[in-house]
Amino acid sequence: MKRGIKMIQTIYEHYGLRPNEFMSVGKFEGFQYRDILYTIINVKQMEQDELNELYQMSQFLMGQGDRHVATFMPNLNGEMITETETEKFIICRCLAEEKNPNFSPGHELAVFHQKGRLFPYEVEKANRLGQWKSMWEKRLDQMEQFWYGRLRALPNQEMEKRFLETFPYYLGLTENAIQYLVDTEIDDLPRSVDAATICHHRFGQKTWGEDYVYKLPADWVFDHPSRDIAEYIREQYLLTYAVDERHMHQFLSEYEKVNPLSSFSWRLLYARLLFPVHYFEVIEGYYSVQDERQKQKYYEKLEGVLAHSSHYEAFLKRFYQSVGISTSRYHIPELTWIH
Repeated sequence: MKRGIKMIQTIYEHYGLRPNEFMSVGKFEGFQYRDILYTIINVKQMEQDELNELYQMSQFLMGQGDRHVATFMPNLNGEMITETETEKFIICRCLAEEKNPNFSPGHELAVFHQKGRLFPYEVEKANRLGQWKSMWEKRLDQMEQFWYGRLRALPNQEMEKRFLETFPYYLGLTENAIQYLVDTEIDDLPRSVDAATICHHRFGQKTWGEDYVYKLPADWVFDHPSRDIAEYIREQYLLTYAVDERHMHQFLSEYEKVNPLSSFSWRLLYARLLFPVHYFEVIEGYYSVQDERQKQKYYEKLEGVLAHSSHYEAFLKRFYQSVGISTSRYHIPELTWIH
């Protein structure tokens, strides 16, 4: 990846490091120097208070012995944030350690959650616990308003037509997810395993790297652990629009060896899978870019989501059964409308 001489010069001036070349570090850019991996993270959209919380989390997890956590690197002035006329960024660094072929995401995630649960400070800006309902409602309301606006405009582009046709179905699915979440919070009681912990915005197969293992604070939020499990399973499903039951069983059993899930956890996990975030992201993505090639990519993604909507319903219908959970034993309600 080419970021240009200007950025190399900026890093040299502020950190005393001169990168030879930039490389991908997940969704970020970075560089390696000797056995240290440096990741450049744009923080223009992040508040200072949230960065402080993420810094505290990274320091805490390092103190808990997690050697793959990337920590904030101060610049030559001793500041965590480096700001120039065009850039506002932090650099996180960690050991460039190759991923073990026996790396188990389920086990690693459970241990990560176990340590994160011990975080002793109050989290405000990065906190998402108990906020799913309000966040989902806000997102739904915004898209519904936008949908009405496009409906009145009578658009002629294929993508817009598809959006207008399909949104009512996904609105219904979202309302079901919200209702399932509300019922869970009314009917079930959280256990100690349901305590908030350090989680990720969207945990997936590549969140902790492909070749190297790294855990970047910029990916973190403070939330219920089922968030990460649900998003990992969703990503696995969306890769092929099918469920690799063996892989899912292995991931969940490795996780549960460390952190057994309560009925409350299973129900939150399911509510999150019901919420069609993959549909929202495609629509929001399409309308947020100007480039026609990128718009075309979002259109193709939407076609994939829509072509497999009945598969997704079947996946949701069979979910508890496919992971070996007895809904009657756990008193977990099943949705009757799913075909």
